[in-house]
Amino acid sequence: MEQVAAAAAEARTLRVLIAGAESQSRDTLRCLLSRTLGTIVVGEASTAQETIGRVAIGRPDVVLLDIRIPTFDGLRIAERLSLTGGGDTGGGLPPKIVFIAARGEFAVRAFELHAIDYLLEPVDAGRLDAALTRVRTQLELEHRPRGAAFDALLERLQAPASTSSPGAGSGFLDRVCVQSNGRIQIVRLADVEWIEACGNYARLHTTSGRPMLRETLRHLLTQLDPARFARVHRSAIVALDRIREMRSCATGDYVIELTSGTRLRLSRSYRADVDGRLRRRA
Repeated sequence: MEQVAAAAAEARTLRVLIAGAESQSRDTLRCLLSRTLGTIVVGEASTAQETIGRVAIGRPDVVLLDIRIPTFDGLRIAERLSLTGGGDTGGGLPPKIVFIAARGEFAVRAFELHAIDYLLEPVDAGRLDAALTRVRTQLELEHRPRGAAFDALLERLQAPASTSSPGAGSGFLDRVCVQSNGRIQIVRLADVEWIEACGNYARLHTTSGRPMLRETLRHLLTQLDPARFARVHRSAIVALDRIREMRSCATGDYVIELTSGTRLRLSRSYRADVDGRLRRRA
């Protein structure tokens, strides 16, 4: 089975976007890719905004992203793409990121952002091939069809808990099941601080990790207990008991600070609803 998965990963043609300020660096990567089977360059970008725009239009599987790109650095671009699910138009998973850097000083932060790899210049052909193989393997795992028995197991696990825990018997979710790398992770919603939209997926921010749930934010919201969770803008849902502070901004929006120190924008269209729910909980 593992050999079949590896063969399928190798067979996949990768759509690659090259993003970097220096034309010479982009030329080098393009030259290396021209010698690599199963890749197609769908575009190049030299600035942050151009990168985000080309991701939205070209829908690459992977971005070879220079960490020194102008306007704002590659780390912030990766954060932006993870929030929008692959460009400002949304939809689908964000592209995989392979960072290109002159030094290793940002590697830890890069992998915190779930980068597939972090390549040092001058980029070695063998290291680039290895990074692309990782991308193919990850994509194959994410798109592998599930069997009927596995789906039935997920459905049973996904059902609201029948214990006396908060929300039990109410019809709202008490836990969710996340499939990742061939295993099922059960996440208790009591451990979730906030939920982030990633296209057709939702990233659950907990104290122990950030698992990705195959569910849209809009549909997930209909299954959550409104006494415990509220939408604060189109890309985020928060656990009401994790809100520590709300502060107004000059724009009319509010900033919410959670118990972890995370800060999220509360847009004006959701402010009255969130404020009302917090008052009812007080």
